[in-house]
Amino acid sequence: MCGMPTLPPSTPALSLPGFDLAGTSACVYRQGGDYHDFLAVDDGRLAVAVGDVSGHDGVAAILVDQVRAVLRAGPARPGGLGRLMERINRELSARAQAGRFMTLFLAVLGAGARSIHWVSAGHGPAMAYDPVADRFEEVMGLDIPLGIDPKWRYHELVHVGWPAGAVLVVGTDGVTEARNPDGEMYGIERMRLAVRAAAGASADGIMRAVSADLEIFRRGRPQDDDVTLVVVKAS
Repeated sequence: MCGMPTLPPSTPALSLPGFDLAGTSACVYRQGGDYHDFLAVDDGRLAVAVGDVSGHDGVAAILVDQVRAVLRAGPARPGGLGRLMERINRELSARAQAGRFMTLFLAVLGAGARSIHWVSAGHGPAMAYDPVADRFEEVMGLDIPLGIDPKWRYHELVHVGWPAGAVLVVGTDGVTEARNPDGEMYGIERMRLAVRAAAGASADGIMRAVSADLEIFRRGRPQDDDVTLVVVKAS
C-alpha cells in the first residue's frame, strides 16, 4: 500500500534464502492506486506483487484493497499463478467502474534453484540485470491489465537459475514517467543507469540509489503520480 509522498526504503518482514528483498510505495495523496506486497507461500517460497490501478483516489485504493485481500486469502503457487490472476480479473471486472483497470506483476521466488515464476498483467517497468554479463532484459508478460476482459486467460512464465548478484527491479509508471521542470521524463534508460551503478549494493541500497536519482532528476518538481519500487537481488 502507499505511504505519504516520500520514498522511504523498507525491508520486508519476510525473507527467503538466496534472495535479498526491498520494496516501498509513496502516494501523491493519502490514498492511492499503487500496491506492493510480499507474501509467504506454504511450500517455503515467497510471492512478490506490484500493481498499479488507474487513478490515485479513493476508488483506486478500494480496488487495491480488494486485490490485496484475494492474494492474502489464496496464496500464489507455481503452476497456479495464471488461475489466481484470472480470479482477480473476474472480481475486478465485476466491481471496477467503467474505464478502471489494474496492471499487476505477480511472481513466486524459489530458493533452491533461484527460480522465478511470474505473470504480468500488462505491468511495467520490470527489468532484470545481470552484472557479470552487464546485460538488461525486460521481464515481459503475455497478458492484458486486469478488469478489462473477464474471460481473459493469463499465462505463467518461468526462469530457473538466477546468477548470484542478478537484480530484478519492478516499479510503477510513476517512476519512469516522472518529469522534471523542463517536462522531460525520467525514462527506462536513466533507471537502468541508476540500477547498473548501484548493482553491487544490497536490494535496499539499489532502491535507495534509484529513488535518490529520481529526486535529483525531478529537481524539486512535485510528485504527480504514485511511485512504487521493488528490488529483488540474488545473493
